[in-house]
Amino acid sequence: MGLETDDTLVQKCLLLIQKELGWGDVKDWSTRDFEALSNRIMEKTHVQLSVVTLKRVWGRIRYESKPTVTTLDTLAQYVGFENWRAFKQGHAESKTALLGGPDTGEATNEKWSVNVPGRVKRKAFTVFAVVGLLFAAAGVVLYFTSFDTAKPHIDPSRFSFSSKKVVDVGVPNTVIFDYDAKAAKPPDSVFIQQTWDKRLSKMVARDQRQHTSIYYHPGFFQAKLRINDQVVRQHELFIKSNGWLPLVDLSPVPVYYKAADVMNDGYMSLPIEKIKLNNIAMQPTPPWVGYYNVGDFGDIMSNDFIFETEFKNEYNDGAAACQHSEVHVLFQGATMVIPFSIPGCVSELNFGDMSGKKLDLSPLGVDFSEWVNVKVSVQDSLVHLFVNGKKAFDMKVDLHPIRFAGMIYRFQGSGSVNFIRISKHNGDVTYDENFDLKE
Repeated sequence: MGLETDDTLVQKCLLLIQKELGWGDVKDWSTRDFEALSNRIMEKTHVQLSVVTLKRVWGRIRYESKPTVTTLDTLAQYVGFENWRAFKQGHAESKTALLGGPDTGEATNEKWSVNVPGRVKRKAFTVFAVVGLLFAAAGVVLYFTSFDTAKPHIDPSRFSFSSKKVVDVGVPNTVIFDYDAKAAKPPDSVFIQQTWDKRLSKMVARDQRQHTSIYYHPGFFQAKLRINDQVVRQHELFIKSNGWLPLVDLSPVPVYYKAADVMNDGYMSLPIEKIKLNNIAMQPTPPWVGYYNVGDFGDIMSNDFIFETEFKNEYNDGAAACQHSEVHVLFQGATMVIPFSIPGCVSELNFGDMSGKKLDLSPLGVDFSEWVNVKVSVQDSLVHLFVNGKKAFDMKVDLHPIRFAGMIYRFQGSGSVNFIRISKHNGDVTYDENFDLKE
């Protein structure tokens, strides 16, 4: 039975949650954002609010009834109150409203911009990050490291920030952060941010010296010490995978597999049967399967780089009809994320600031019944993307030479990788993986 409530208090509670998340205008939230919020609420309150319920509460789905007691109690608990009654009596923002999300540690870096000639002439757009357990089917993404551009009002030289990994290679990996934030004065708040995404922040005490976080995914991160919204210190953090690491992305902890579980004679693939053996449900929301290989690859540099691969998405049942897939090319300080779907779903894709709902992103729509060939050519400041032998997009980026750090393949459902080849423009092959089983 519904509960008559003070609409103003409900809106206040929702605003506290929005402030804690830091995801921007709720009108721009996607279904995946609501799925992520549902998971966060479950982790914190042990009560599952469905995506439909959350969309109703936030007014994204028209619904005349008032929220139920259970829904209101759960939302109040999420922002730090015992129940809805306590929230009504308190009439104050919870102390947890400024806290960030769980320490999932997704591998991405800072925002930068690129110019795209060709299909979208003279259009400049900002390229933005795609979140870890919240990986979306977003467009080619280039990230680069830099300090926040807001005018500083706190002297960074008065703060220190460093970290050390508990283990050199592999995940999960606890990272111990050492920091000195005593120069922060009330009412300033101190945060340690695992990477570019403010959602992966934790508020810490200004008079403490250490904080620990668990990174569940390999990658190249930019850890930050933040005072309010100002980054005062940051440094690079490299979490290596020790070769190929297959996993299924579940919250709060992925399900890890051994490399031998996915190696076949001539290709890499995680069969649906092996996923189900771990009691992982494929419906109604198919999980994302990832293949990570992050580490040291020698002197492969971004300014003379050809990456070529072939892959398939082999699962299209139910909600996986679009067969969303991603190929990530990682450098030490930059990441290119290339998303794909079947042709009928390209409207859901985003290419930087270009939305598939407004522009033609059909080159990223492919037939997964055949191997999909992708080639990325980077030379000096020019990037060319080819899909199945046809030029899809040209880009111009201002990017200093940086080392190659690895690759990630992600599939909604599951998928296969046929080969990976990295070479220079003079023809020298620097990495060649055909997944041939050794005798």
